[in-house]
Amino acid sequence: MRTTAGKLLLSISLLASVSALAQQAGAGEAAAAAGDRSEATARAQEERLVCQRVKKIGSNRIERVCKTEAQSQKESEEAALRAARRDMQRTF
Repeated sequence: MRTTAGKLLLSISLLASVSALAQQAGAGEAAAAAGDRSEATARAQEERLVCQRVKKIGSNRIERVCKTEAQSQKESEEAALRAARRDMQRTF
């Protein structure tokens, strides 16, 4: 009788340990999946098209210009660099 109770307690403790390990592994996988989702969301945000209606200089015609978020951000950064270089040249 004692051995049966001991085996039962041992089995229960092993099951609890395995269950805890499985939950930790599941939490790790969930965190990895959440990280993958956030990366996918960031990529989707950068690939999202943003369209603007732009009026060409010297014309009354309005043109629709579409760019990805990443392209728009890159152009803004390049324009800021050009402006900074131009300002540096003017000061000397």
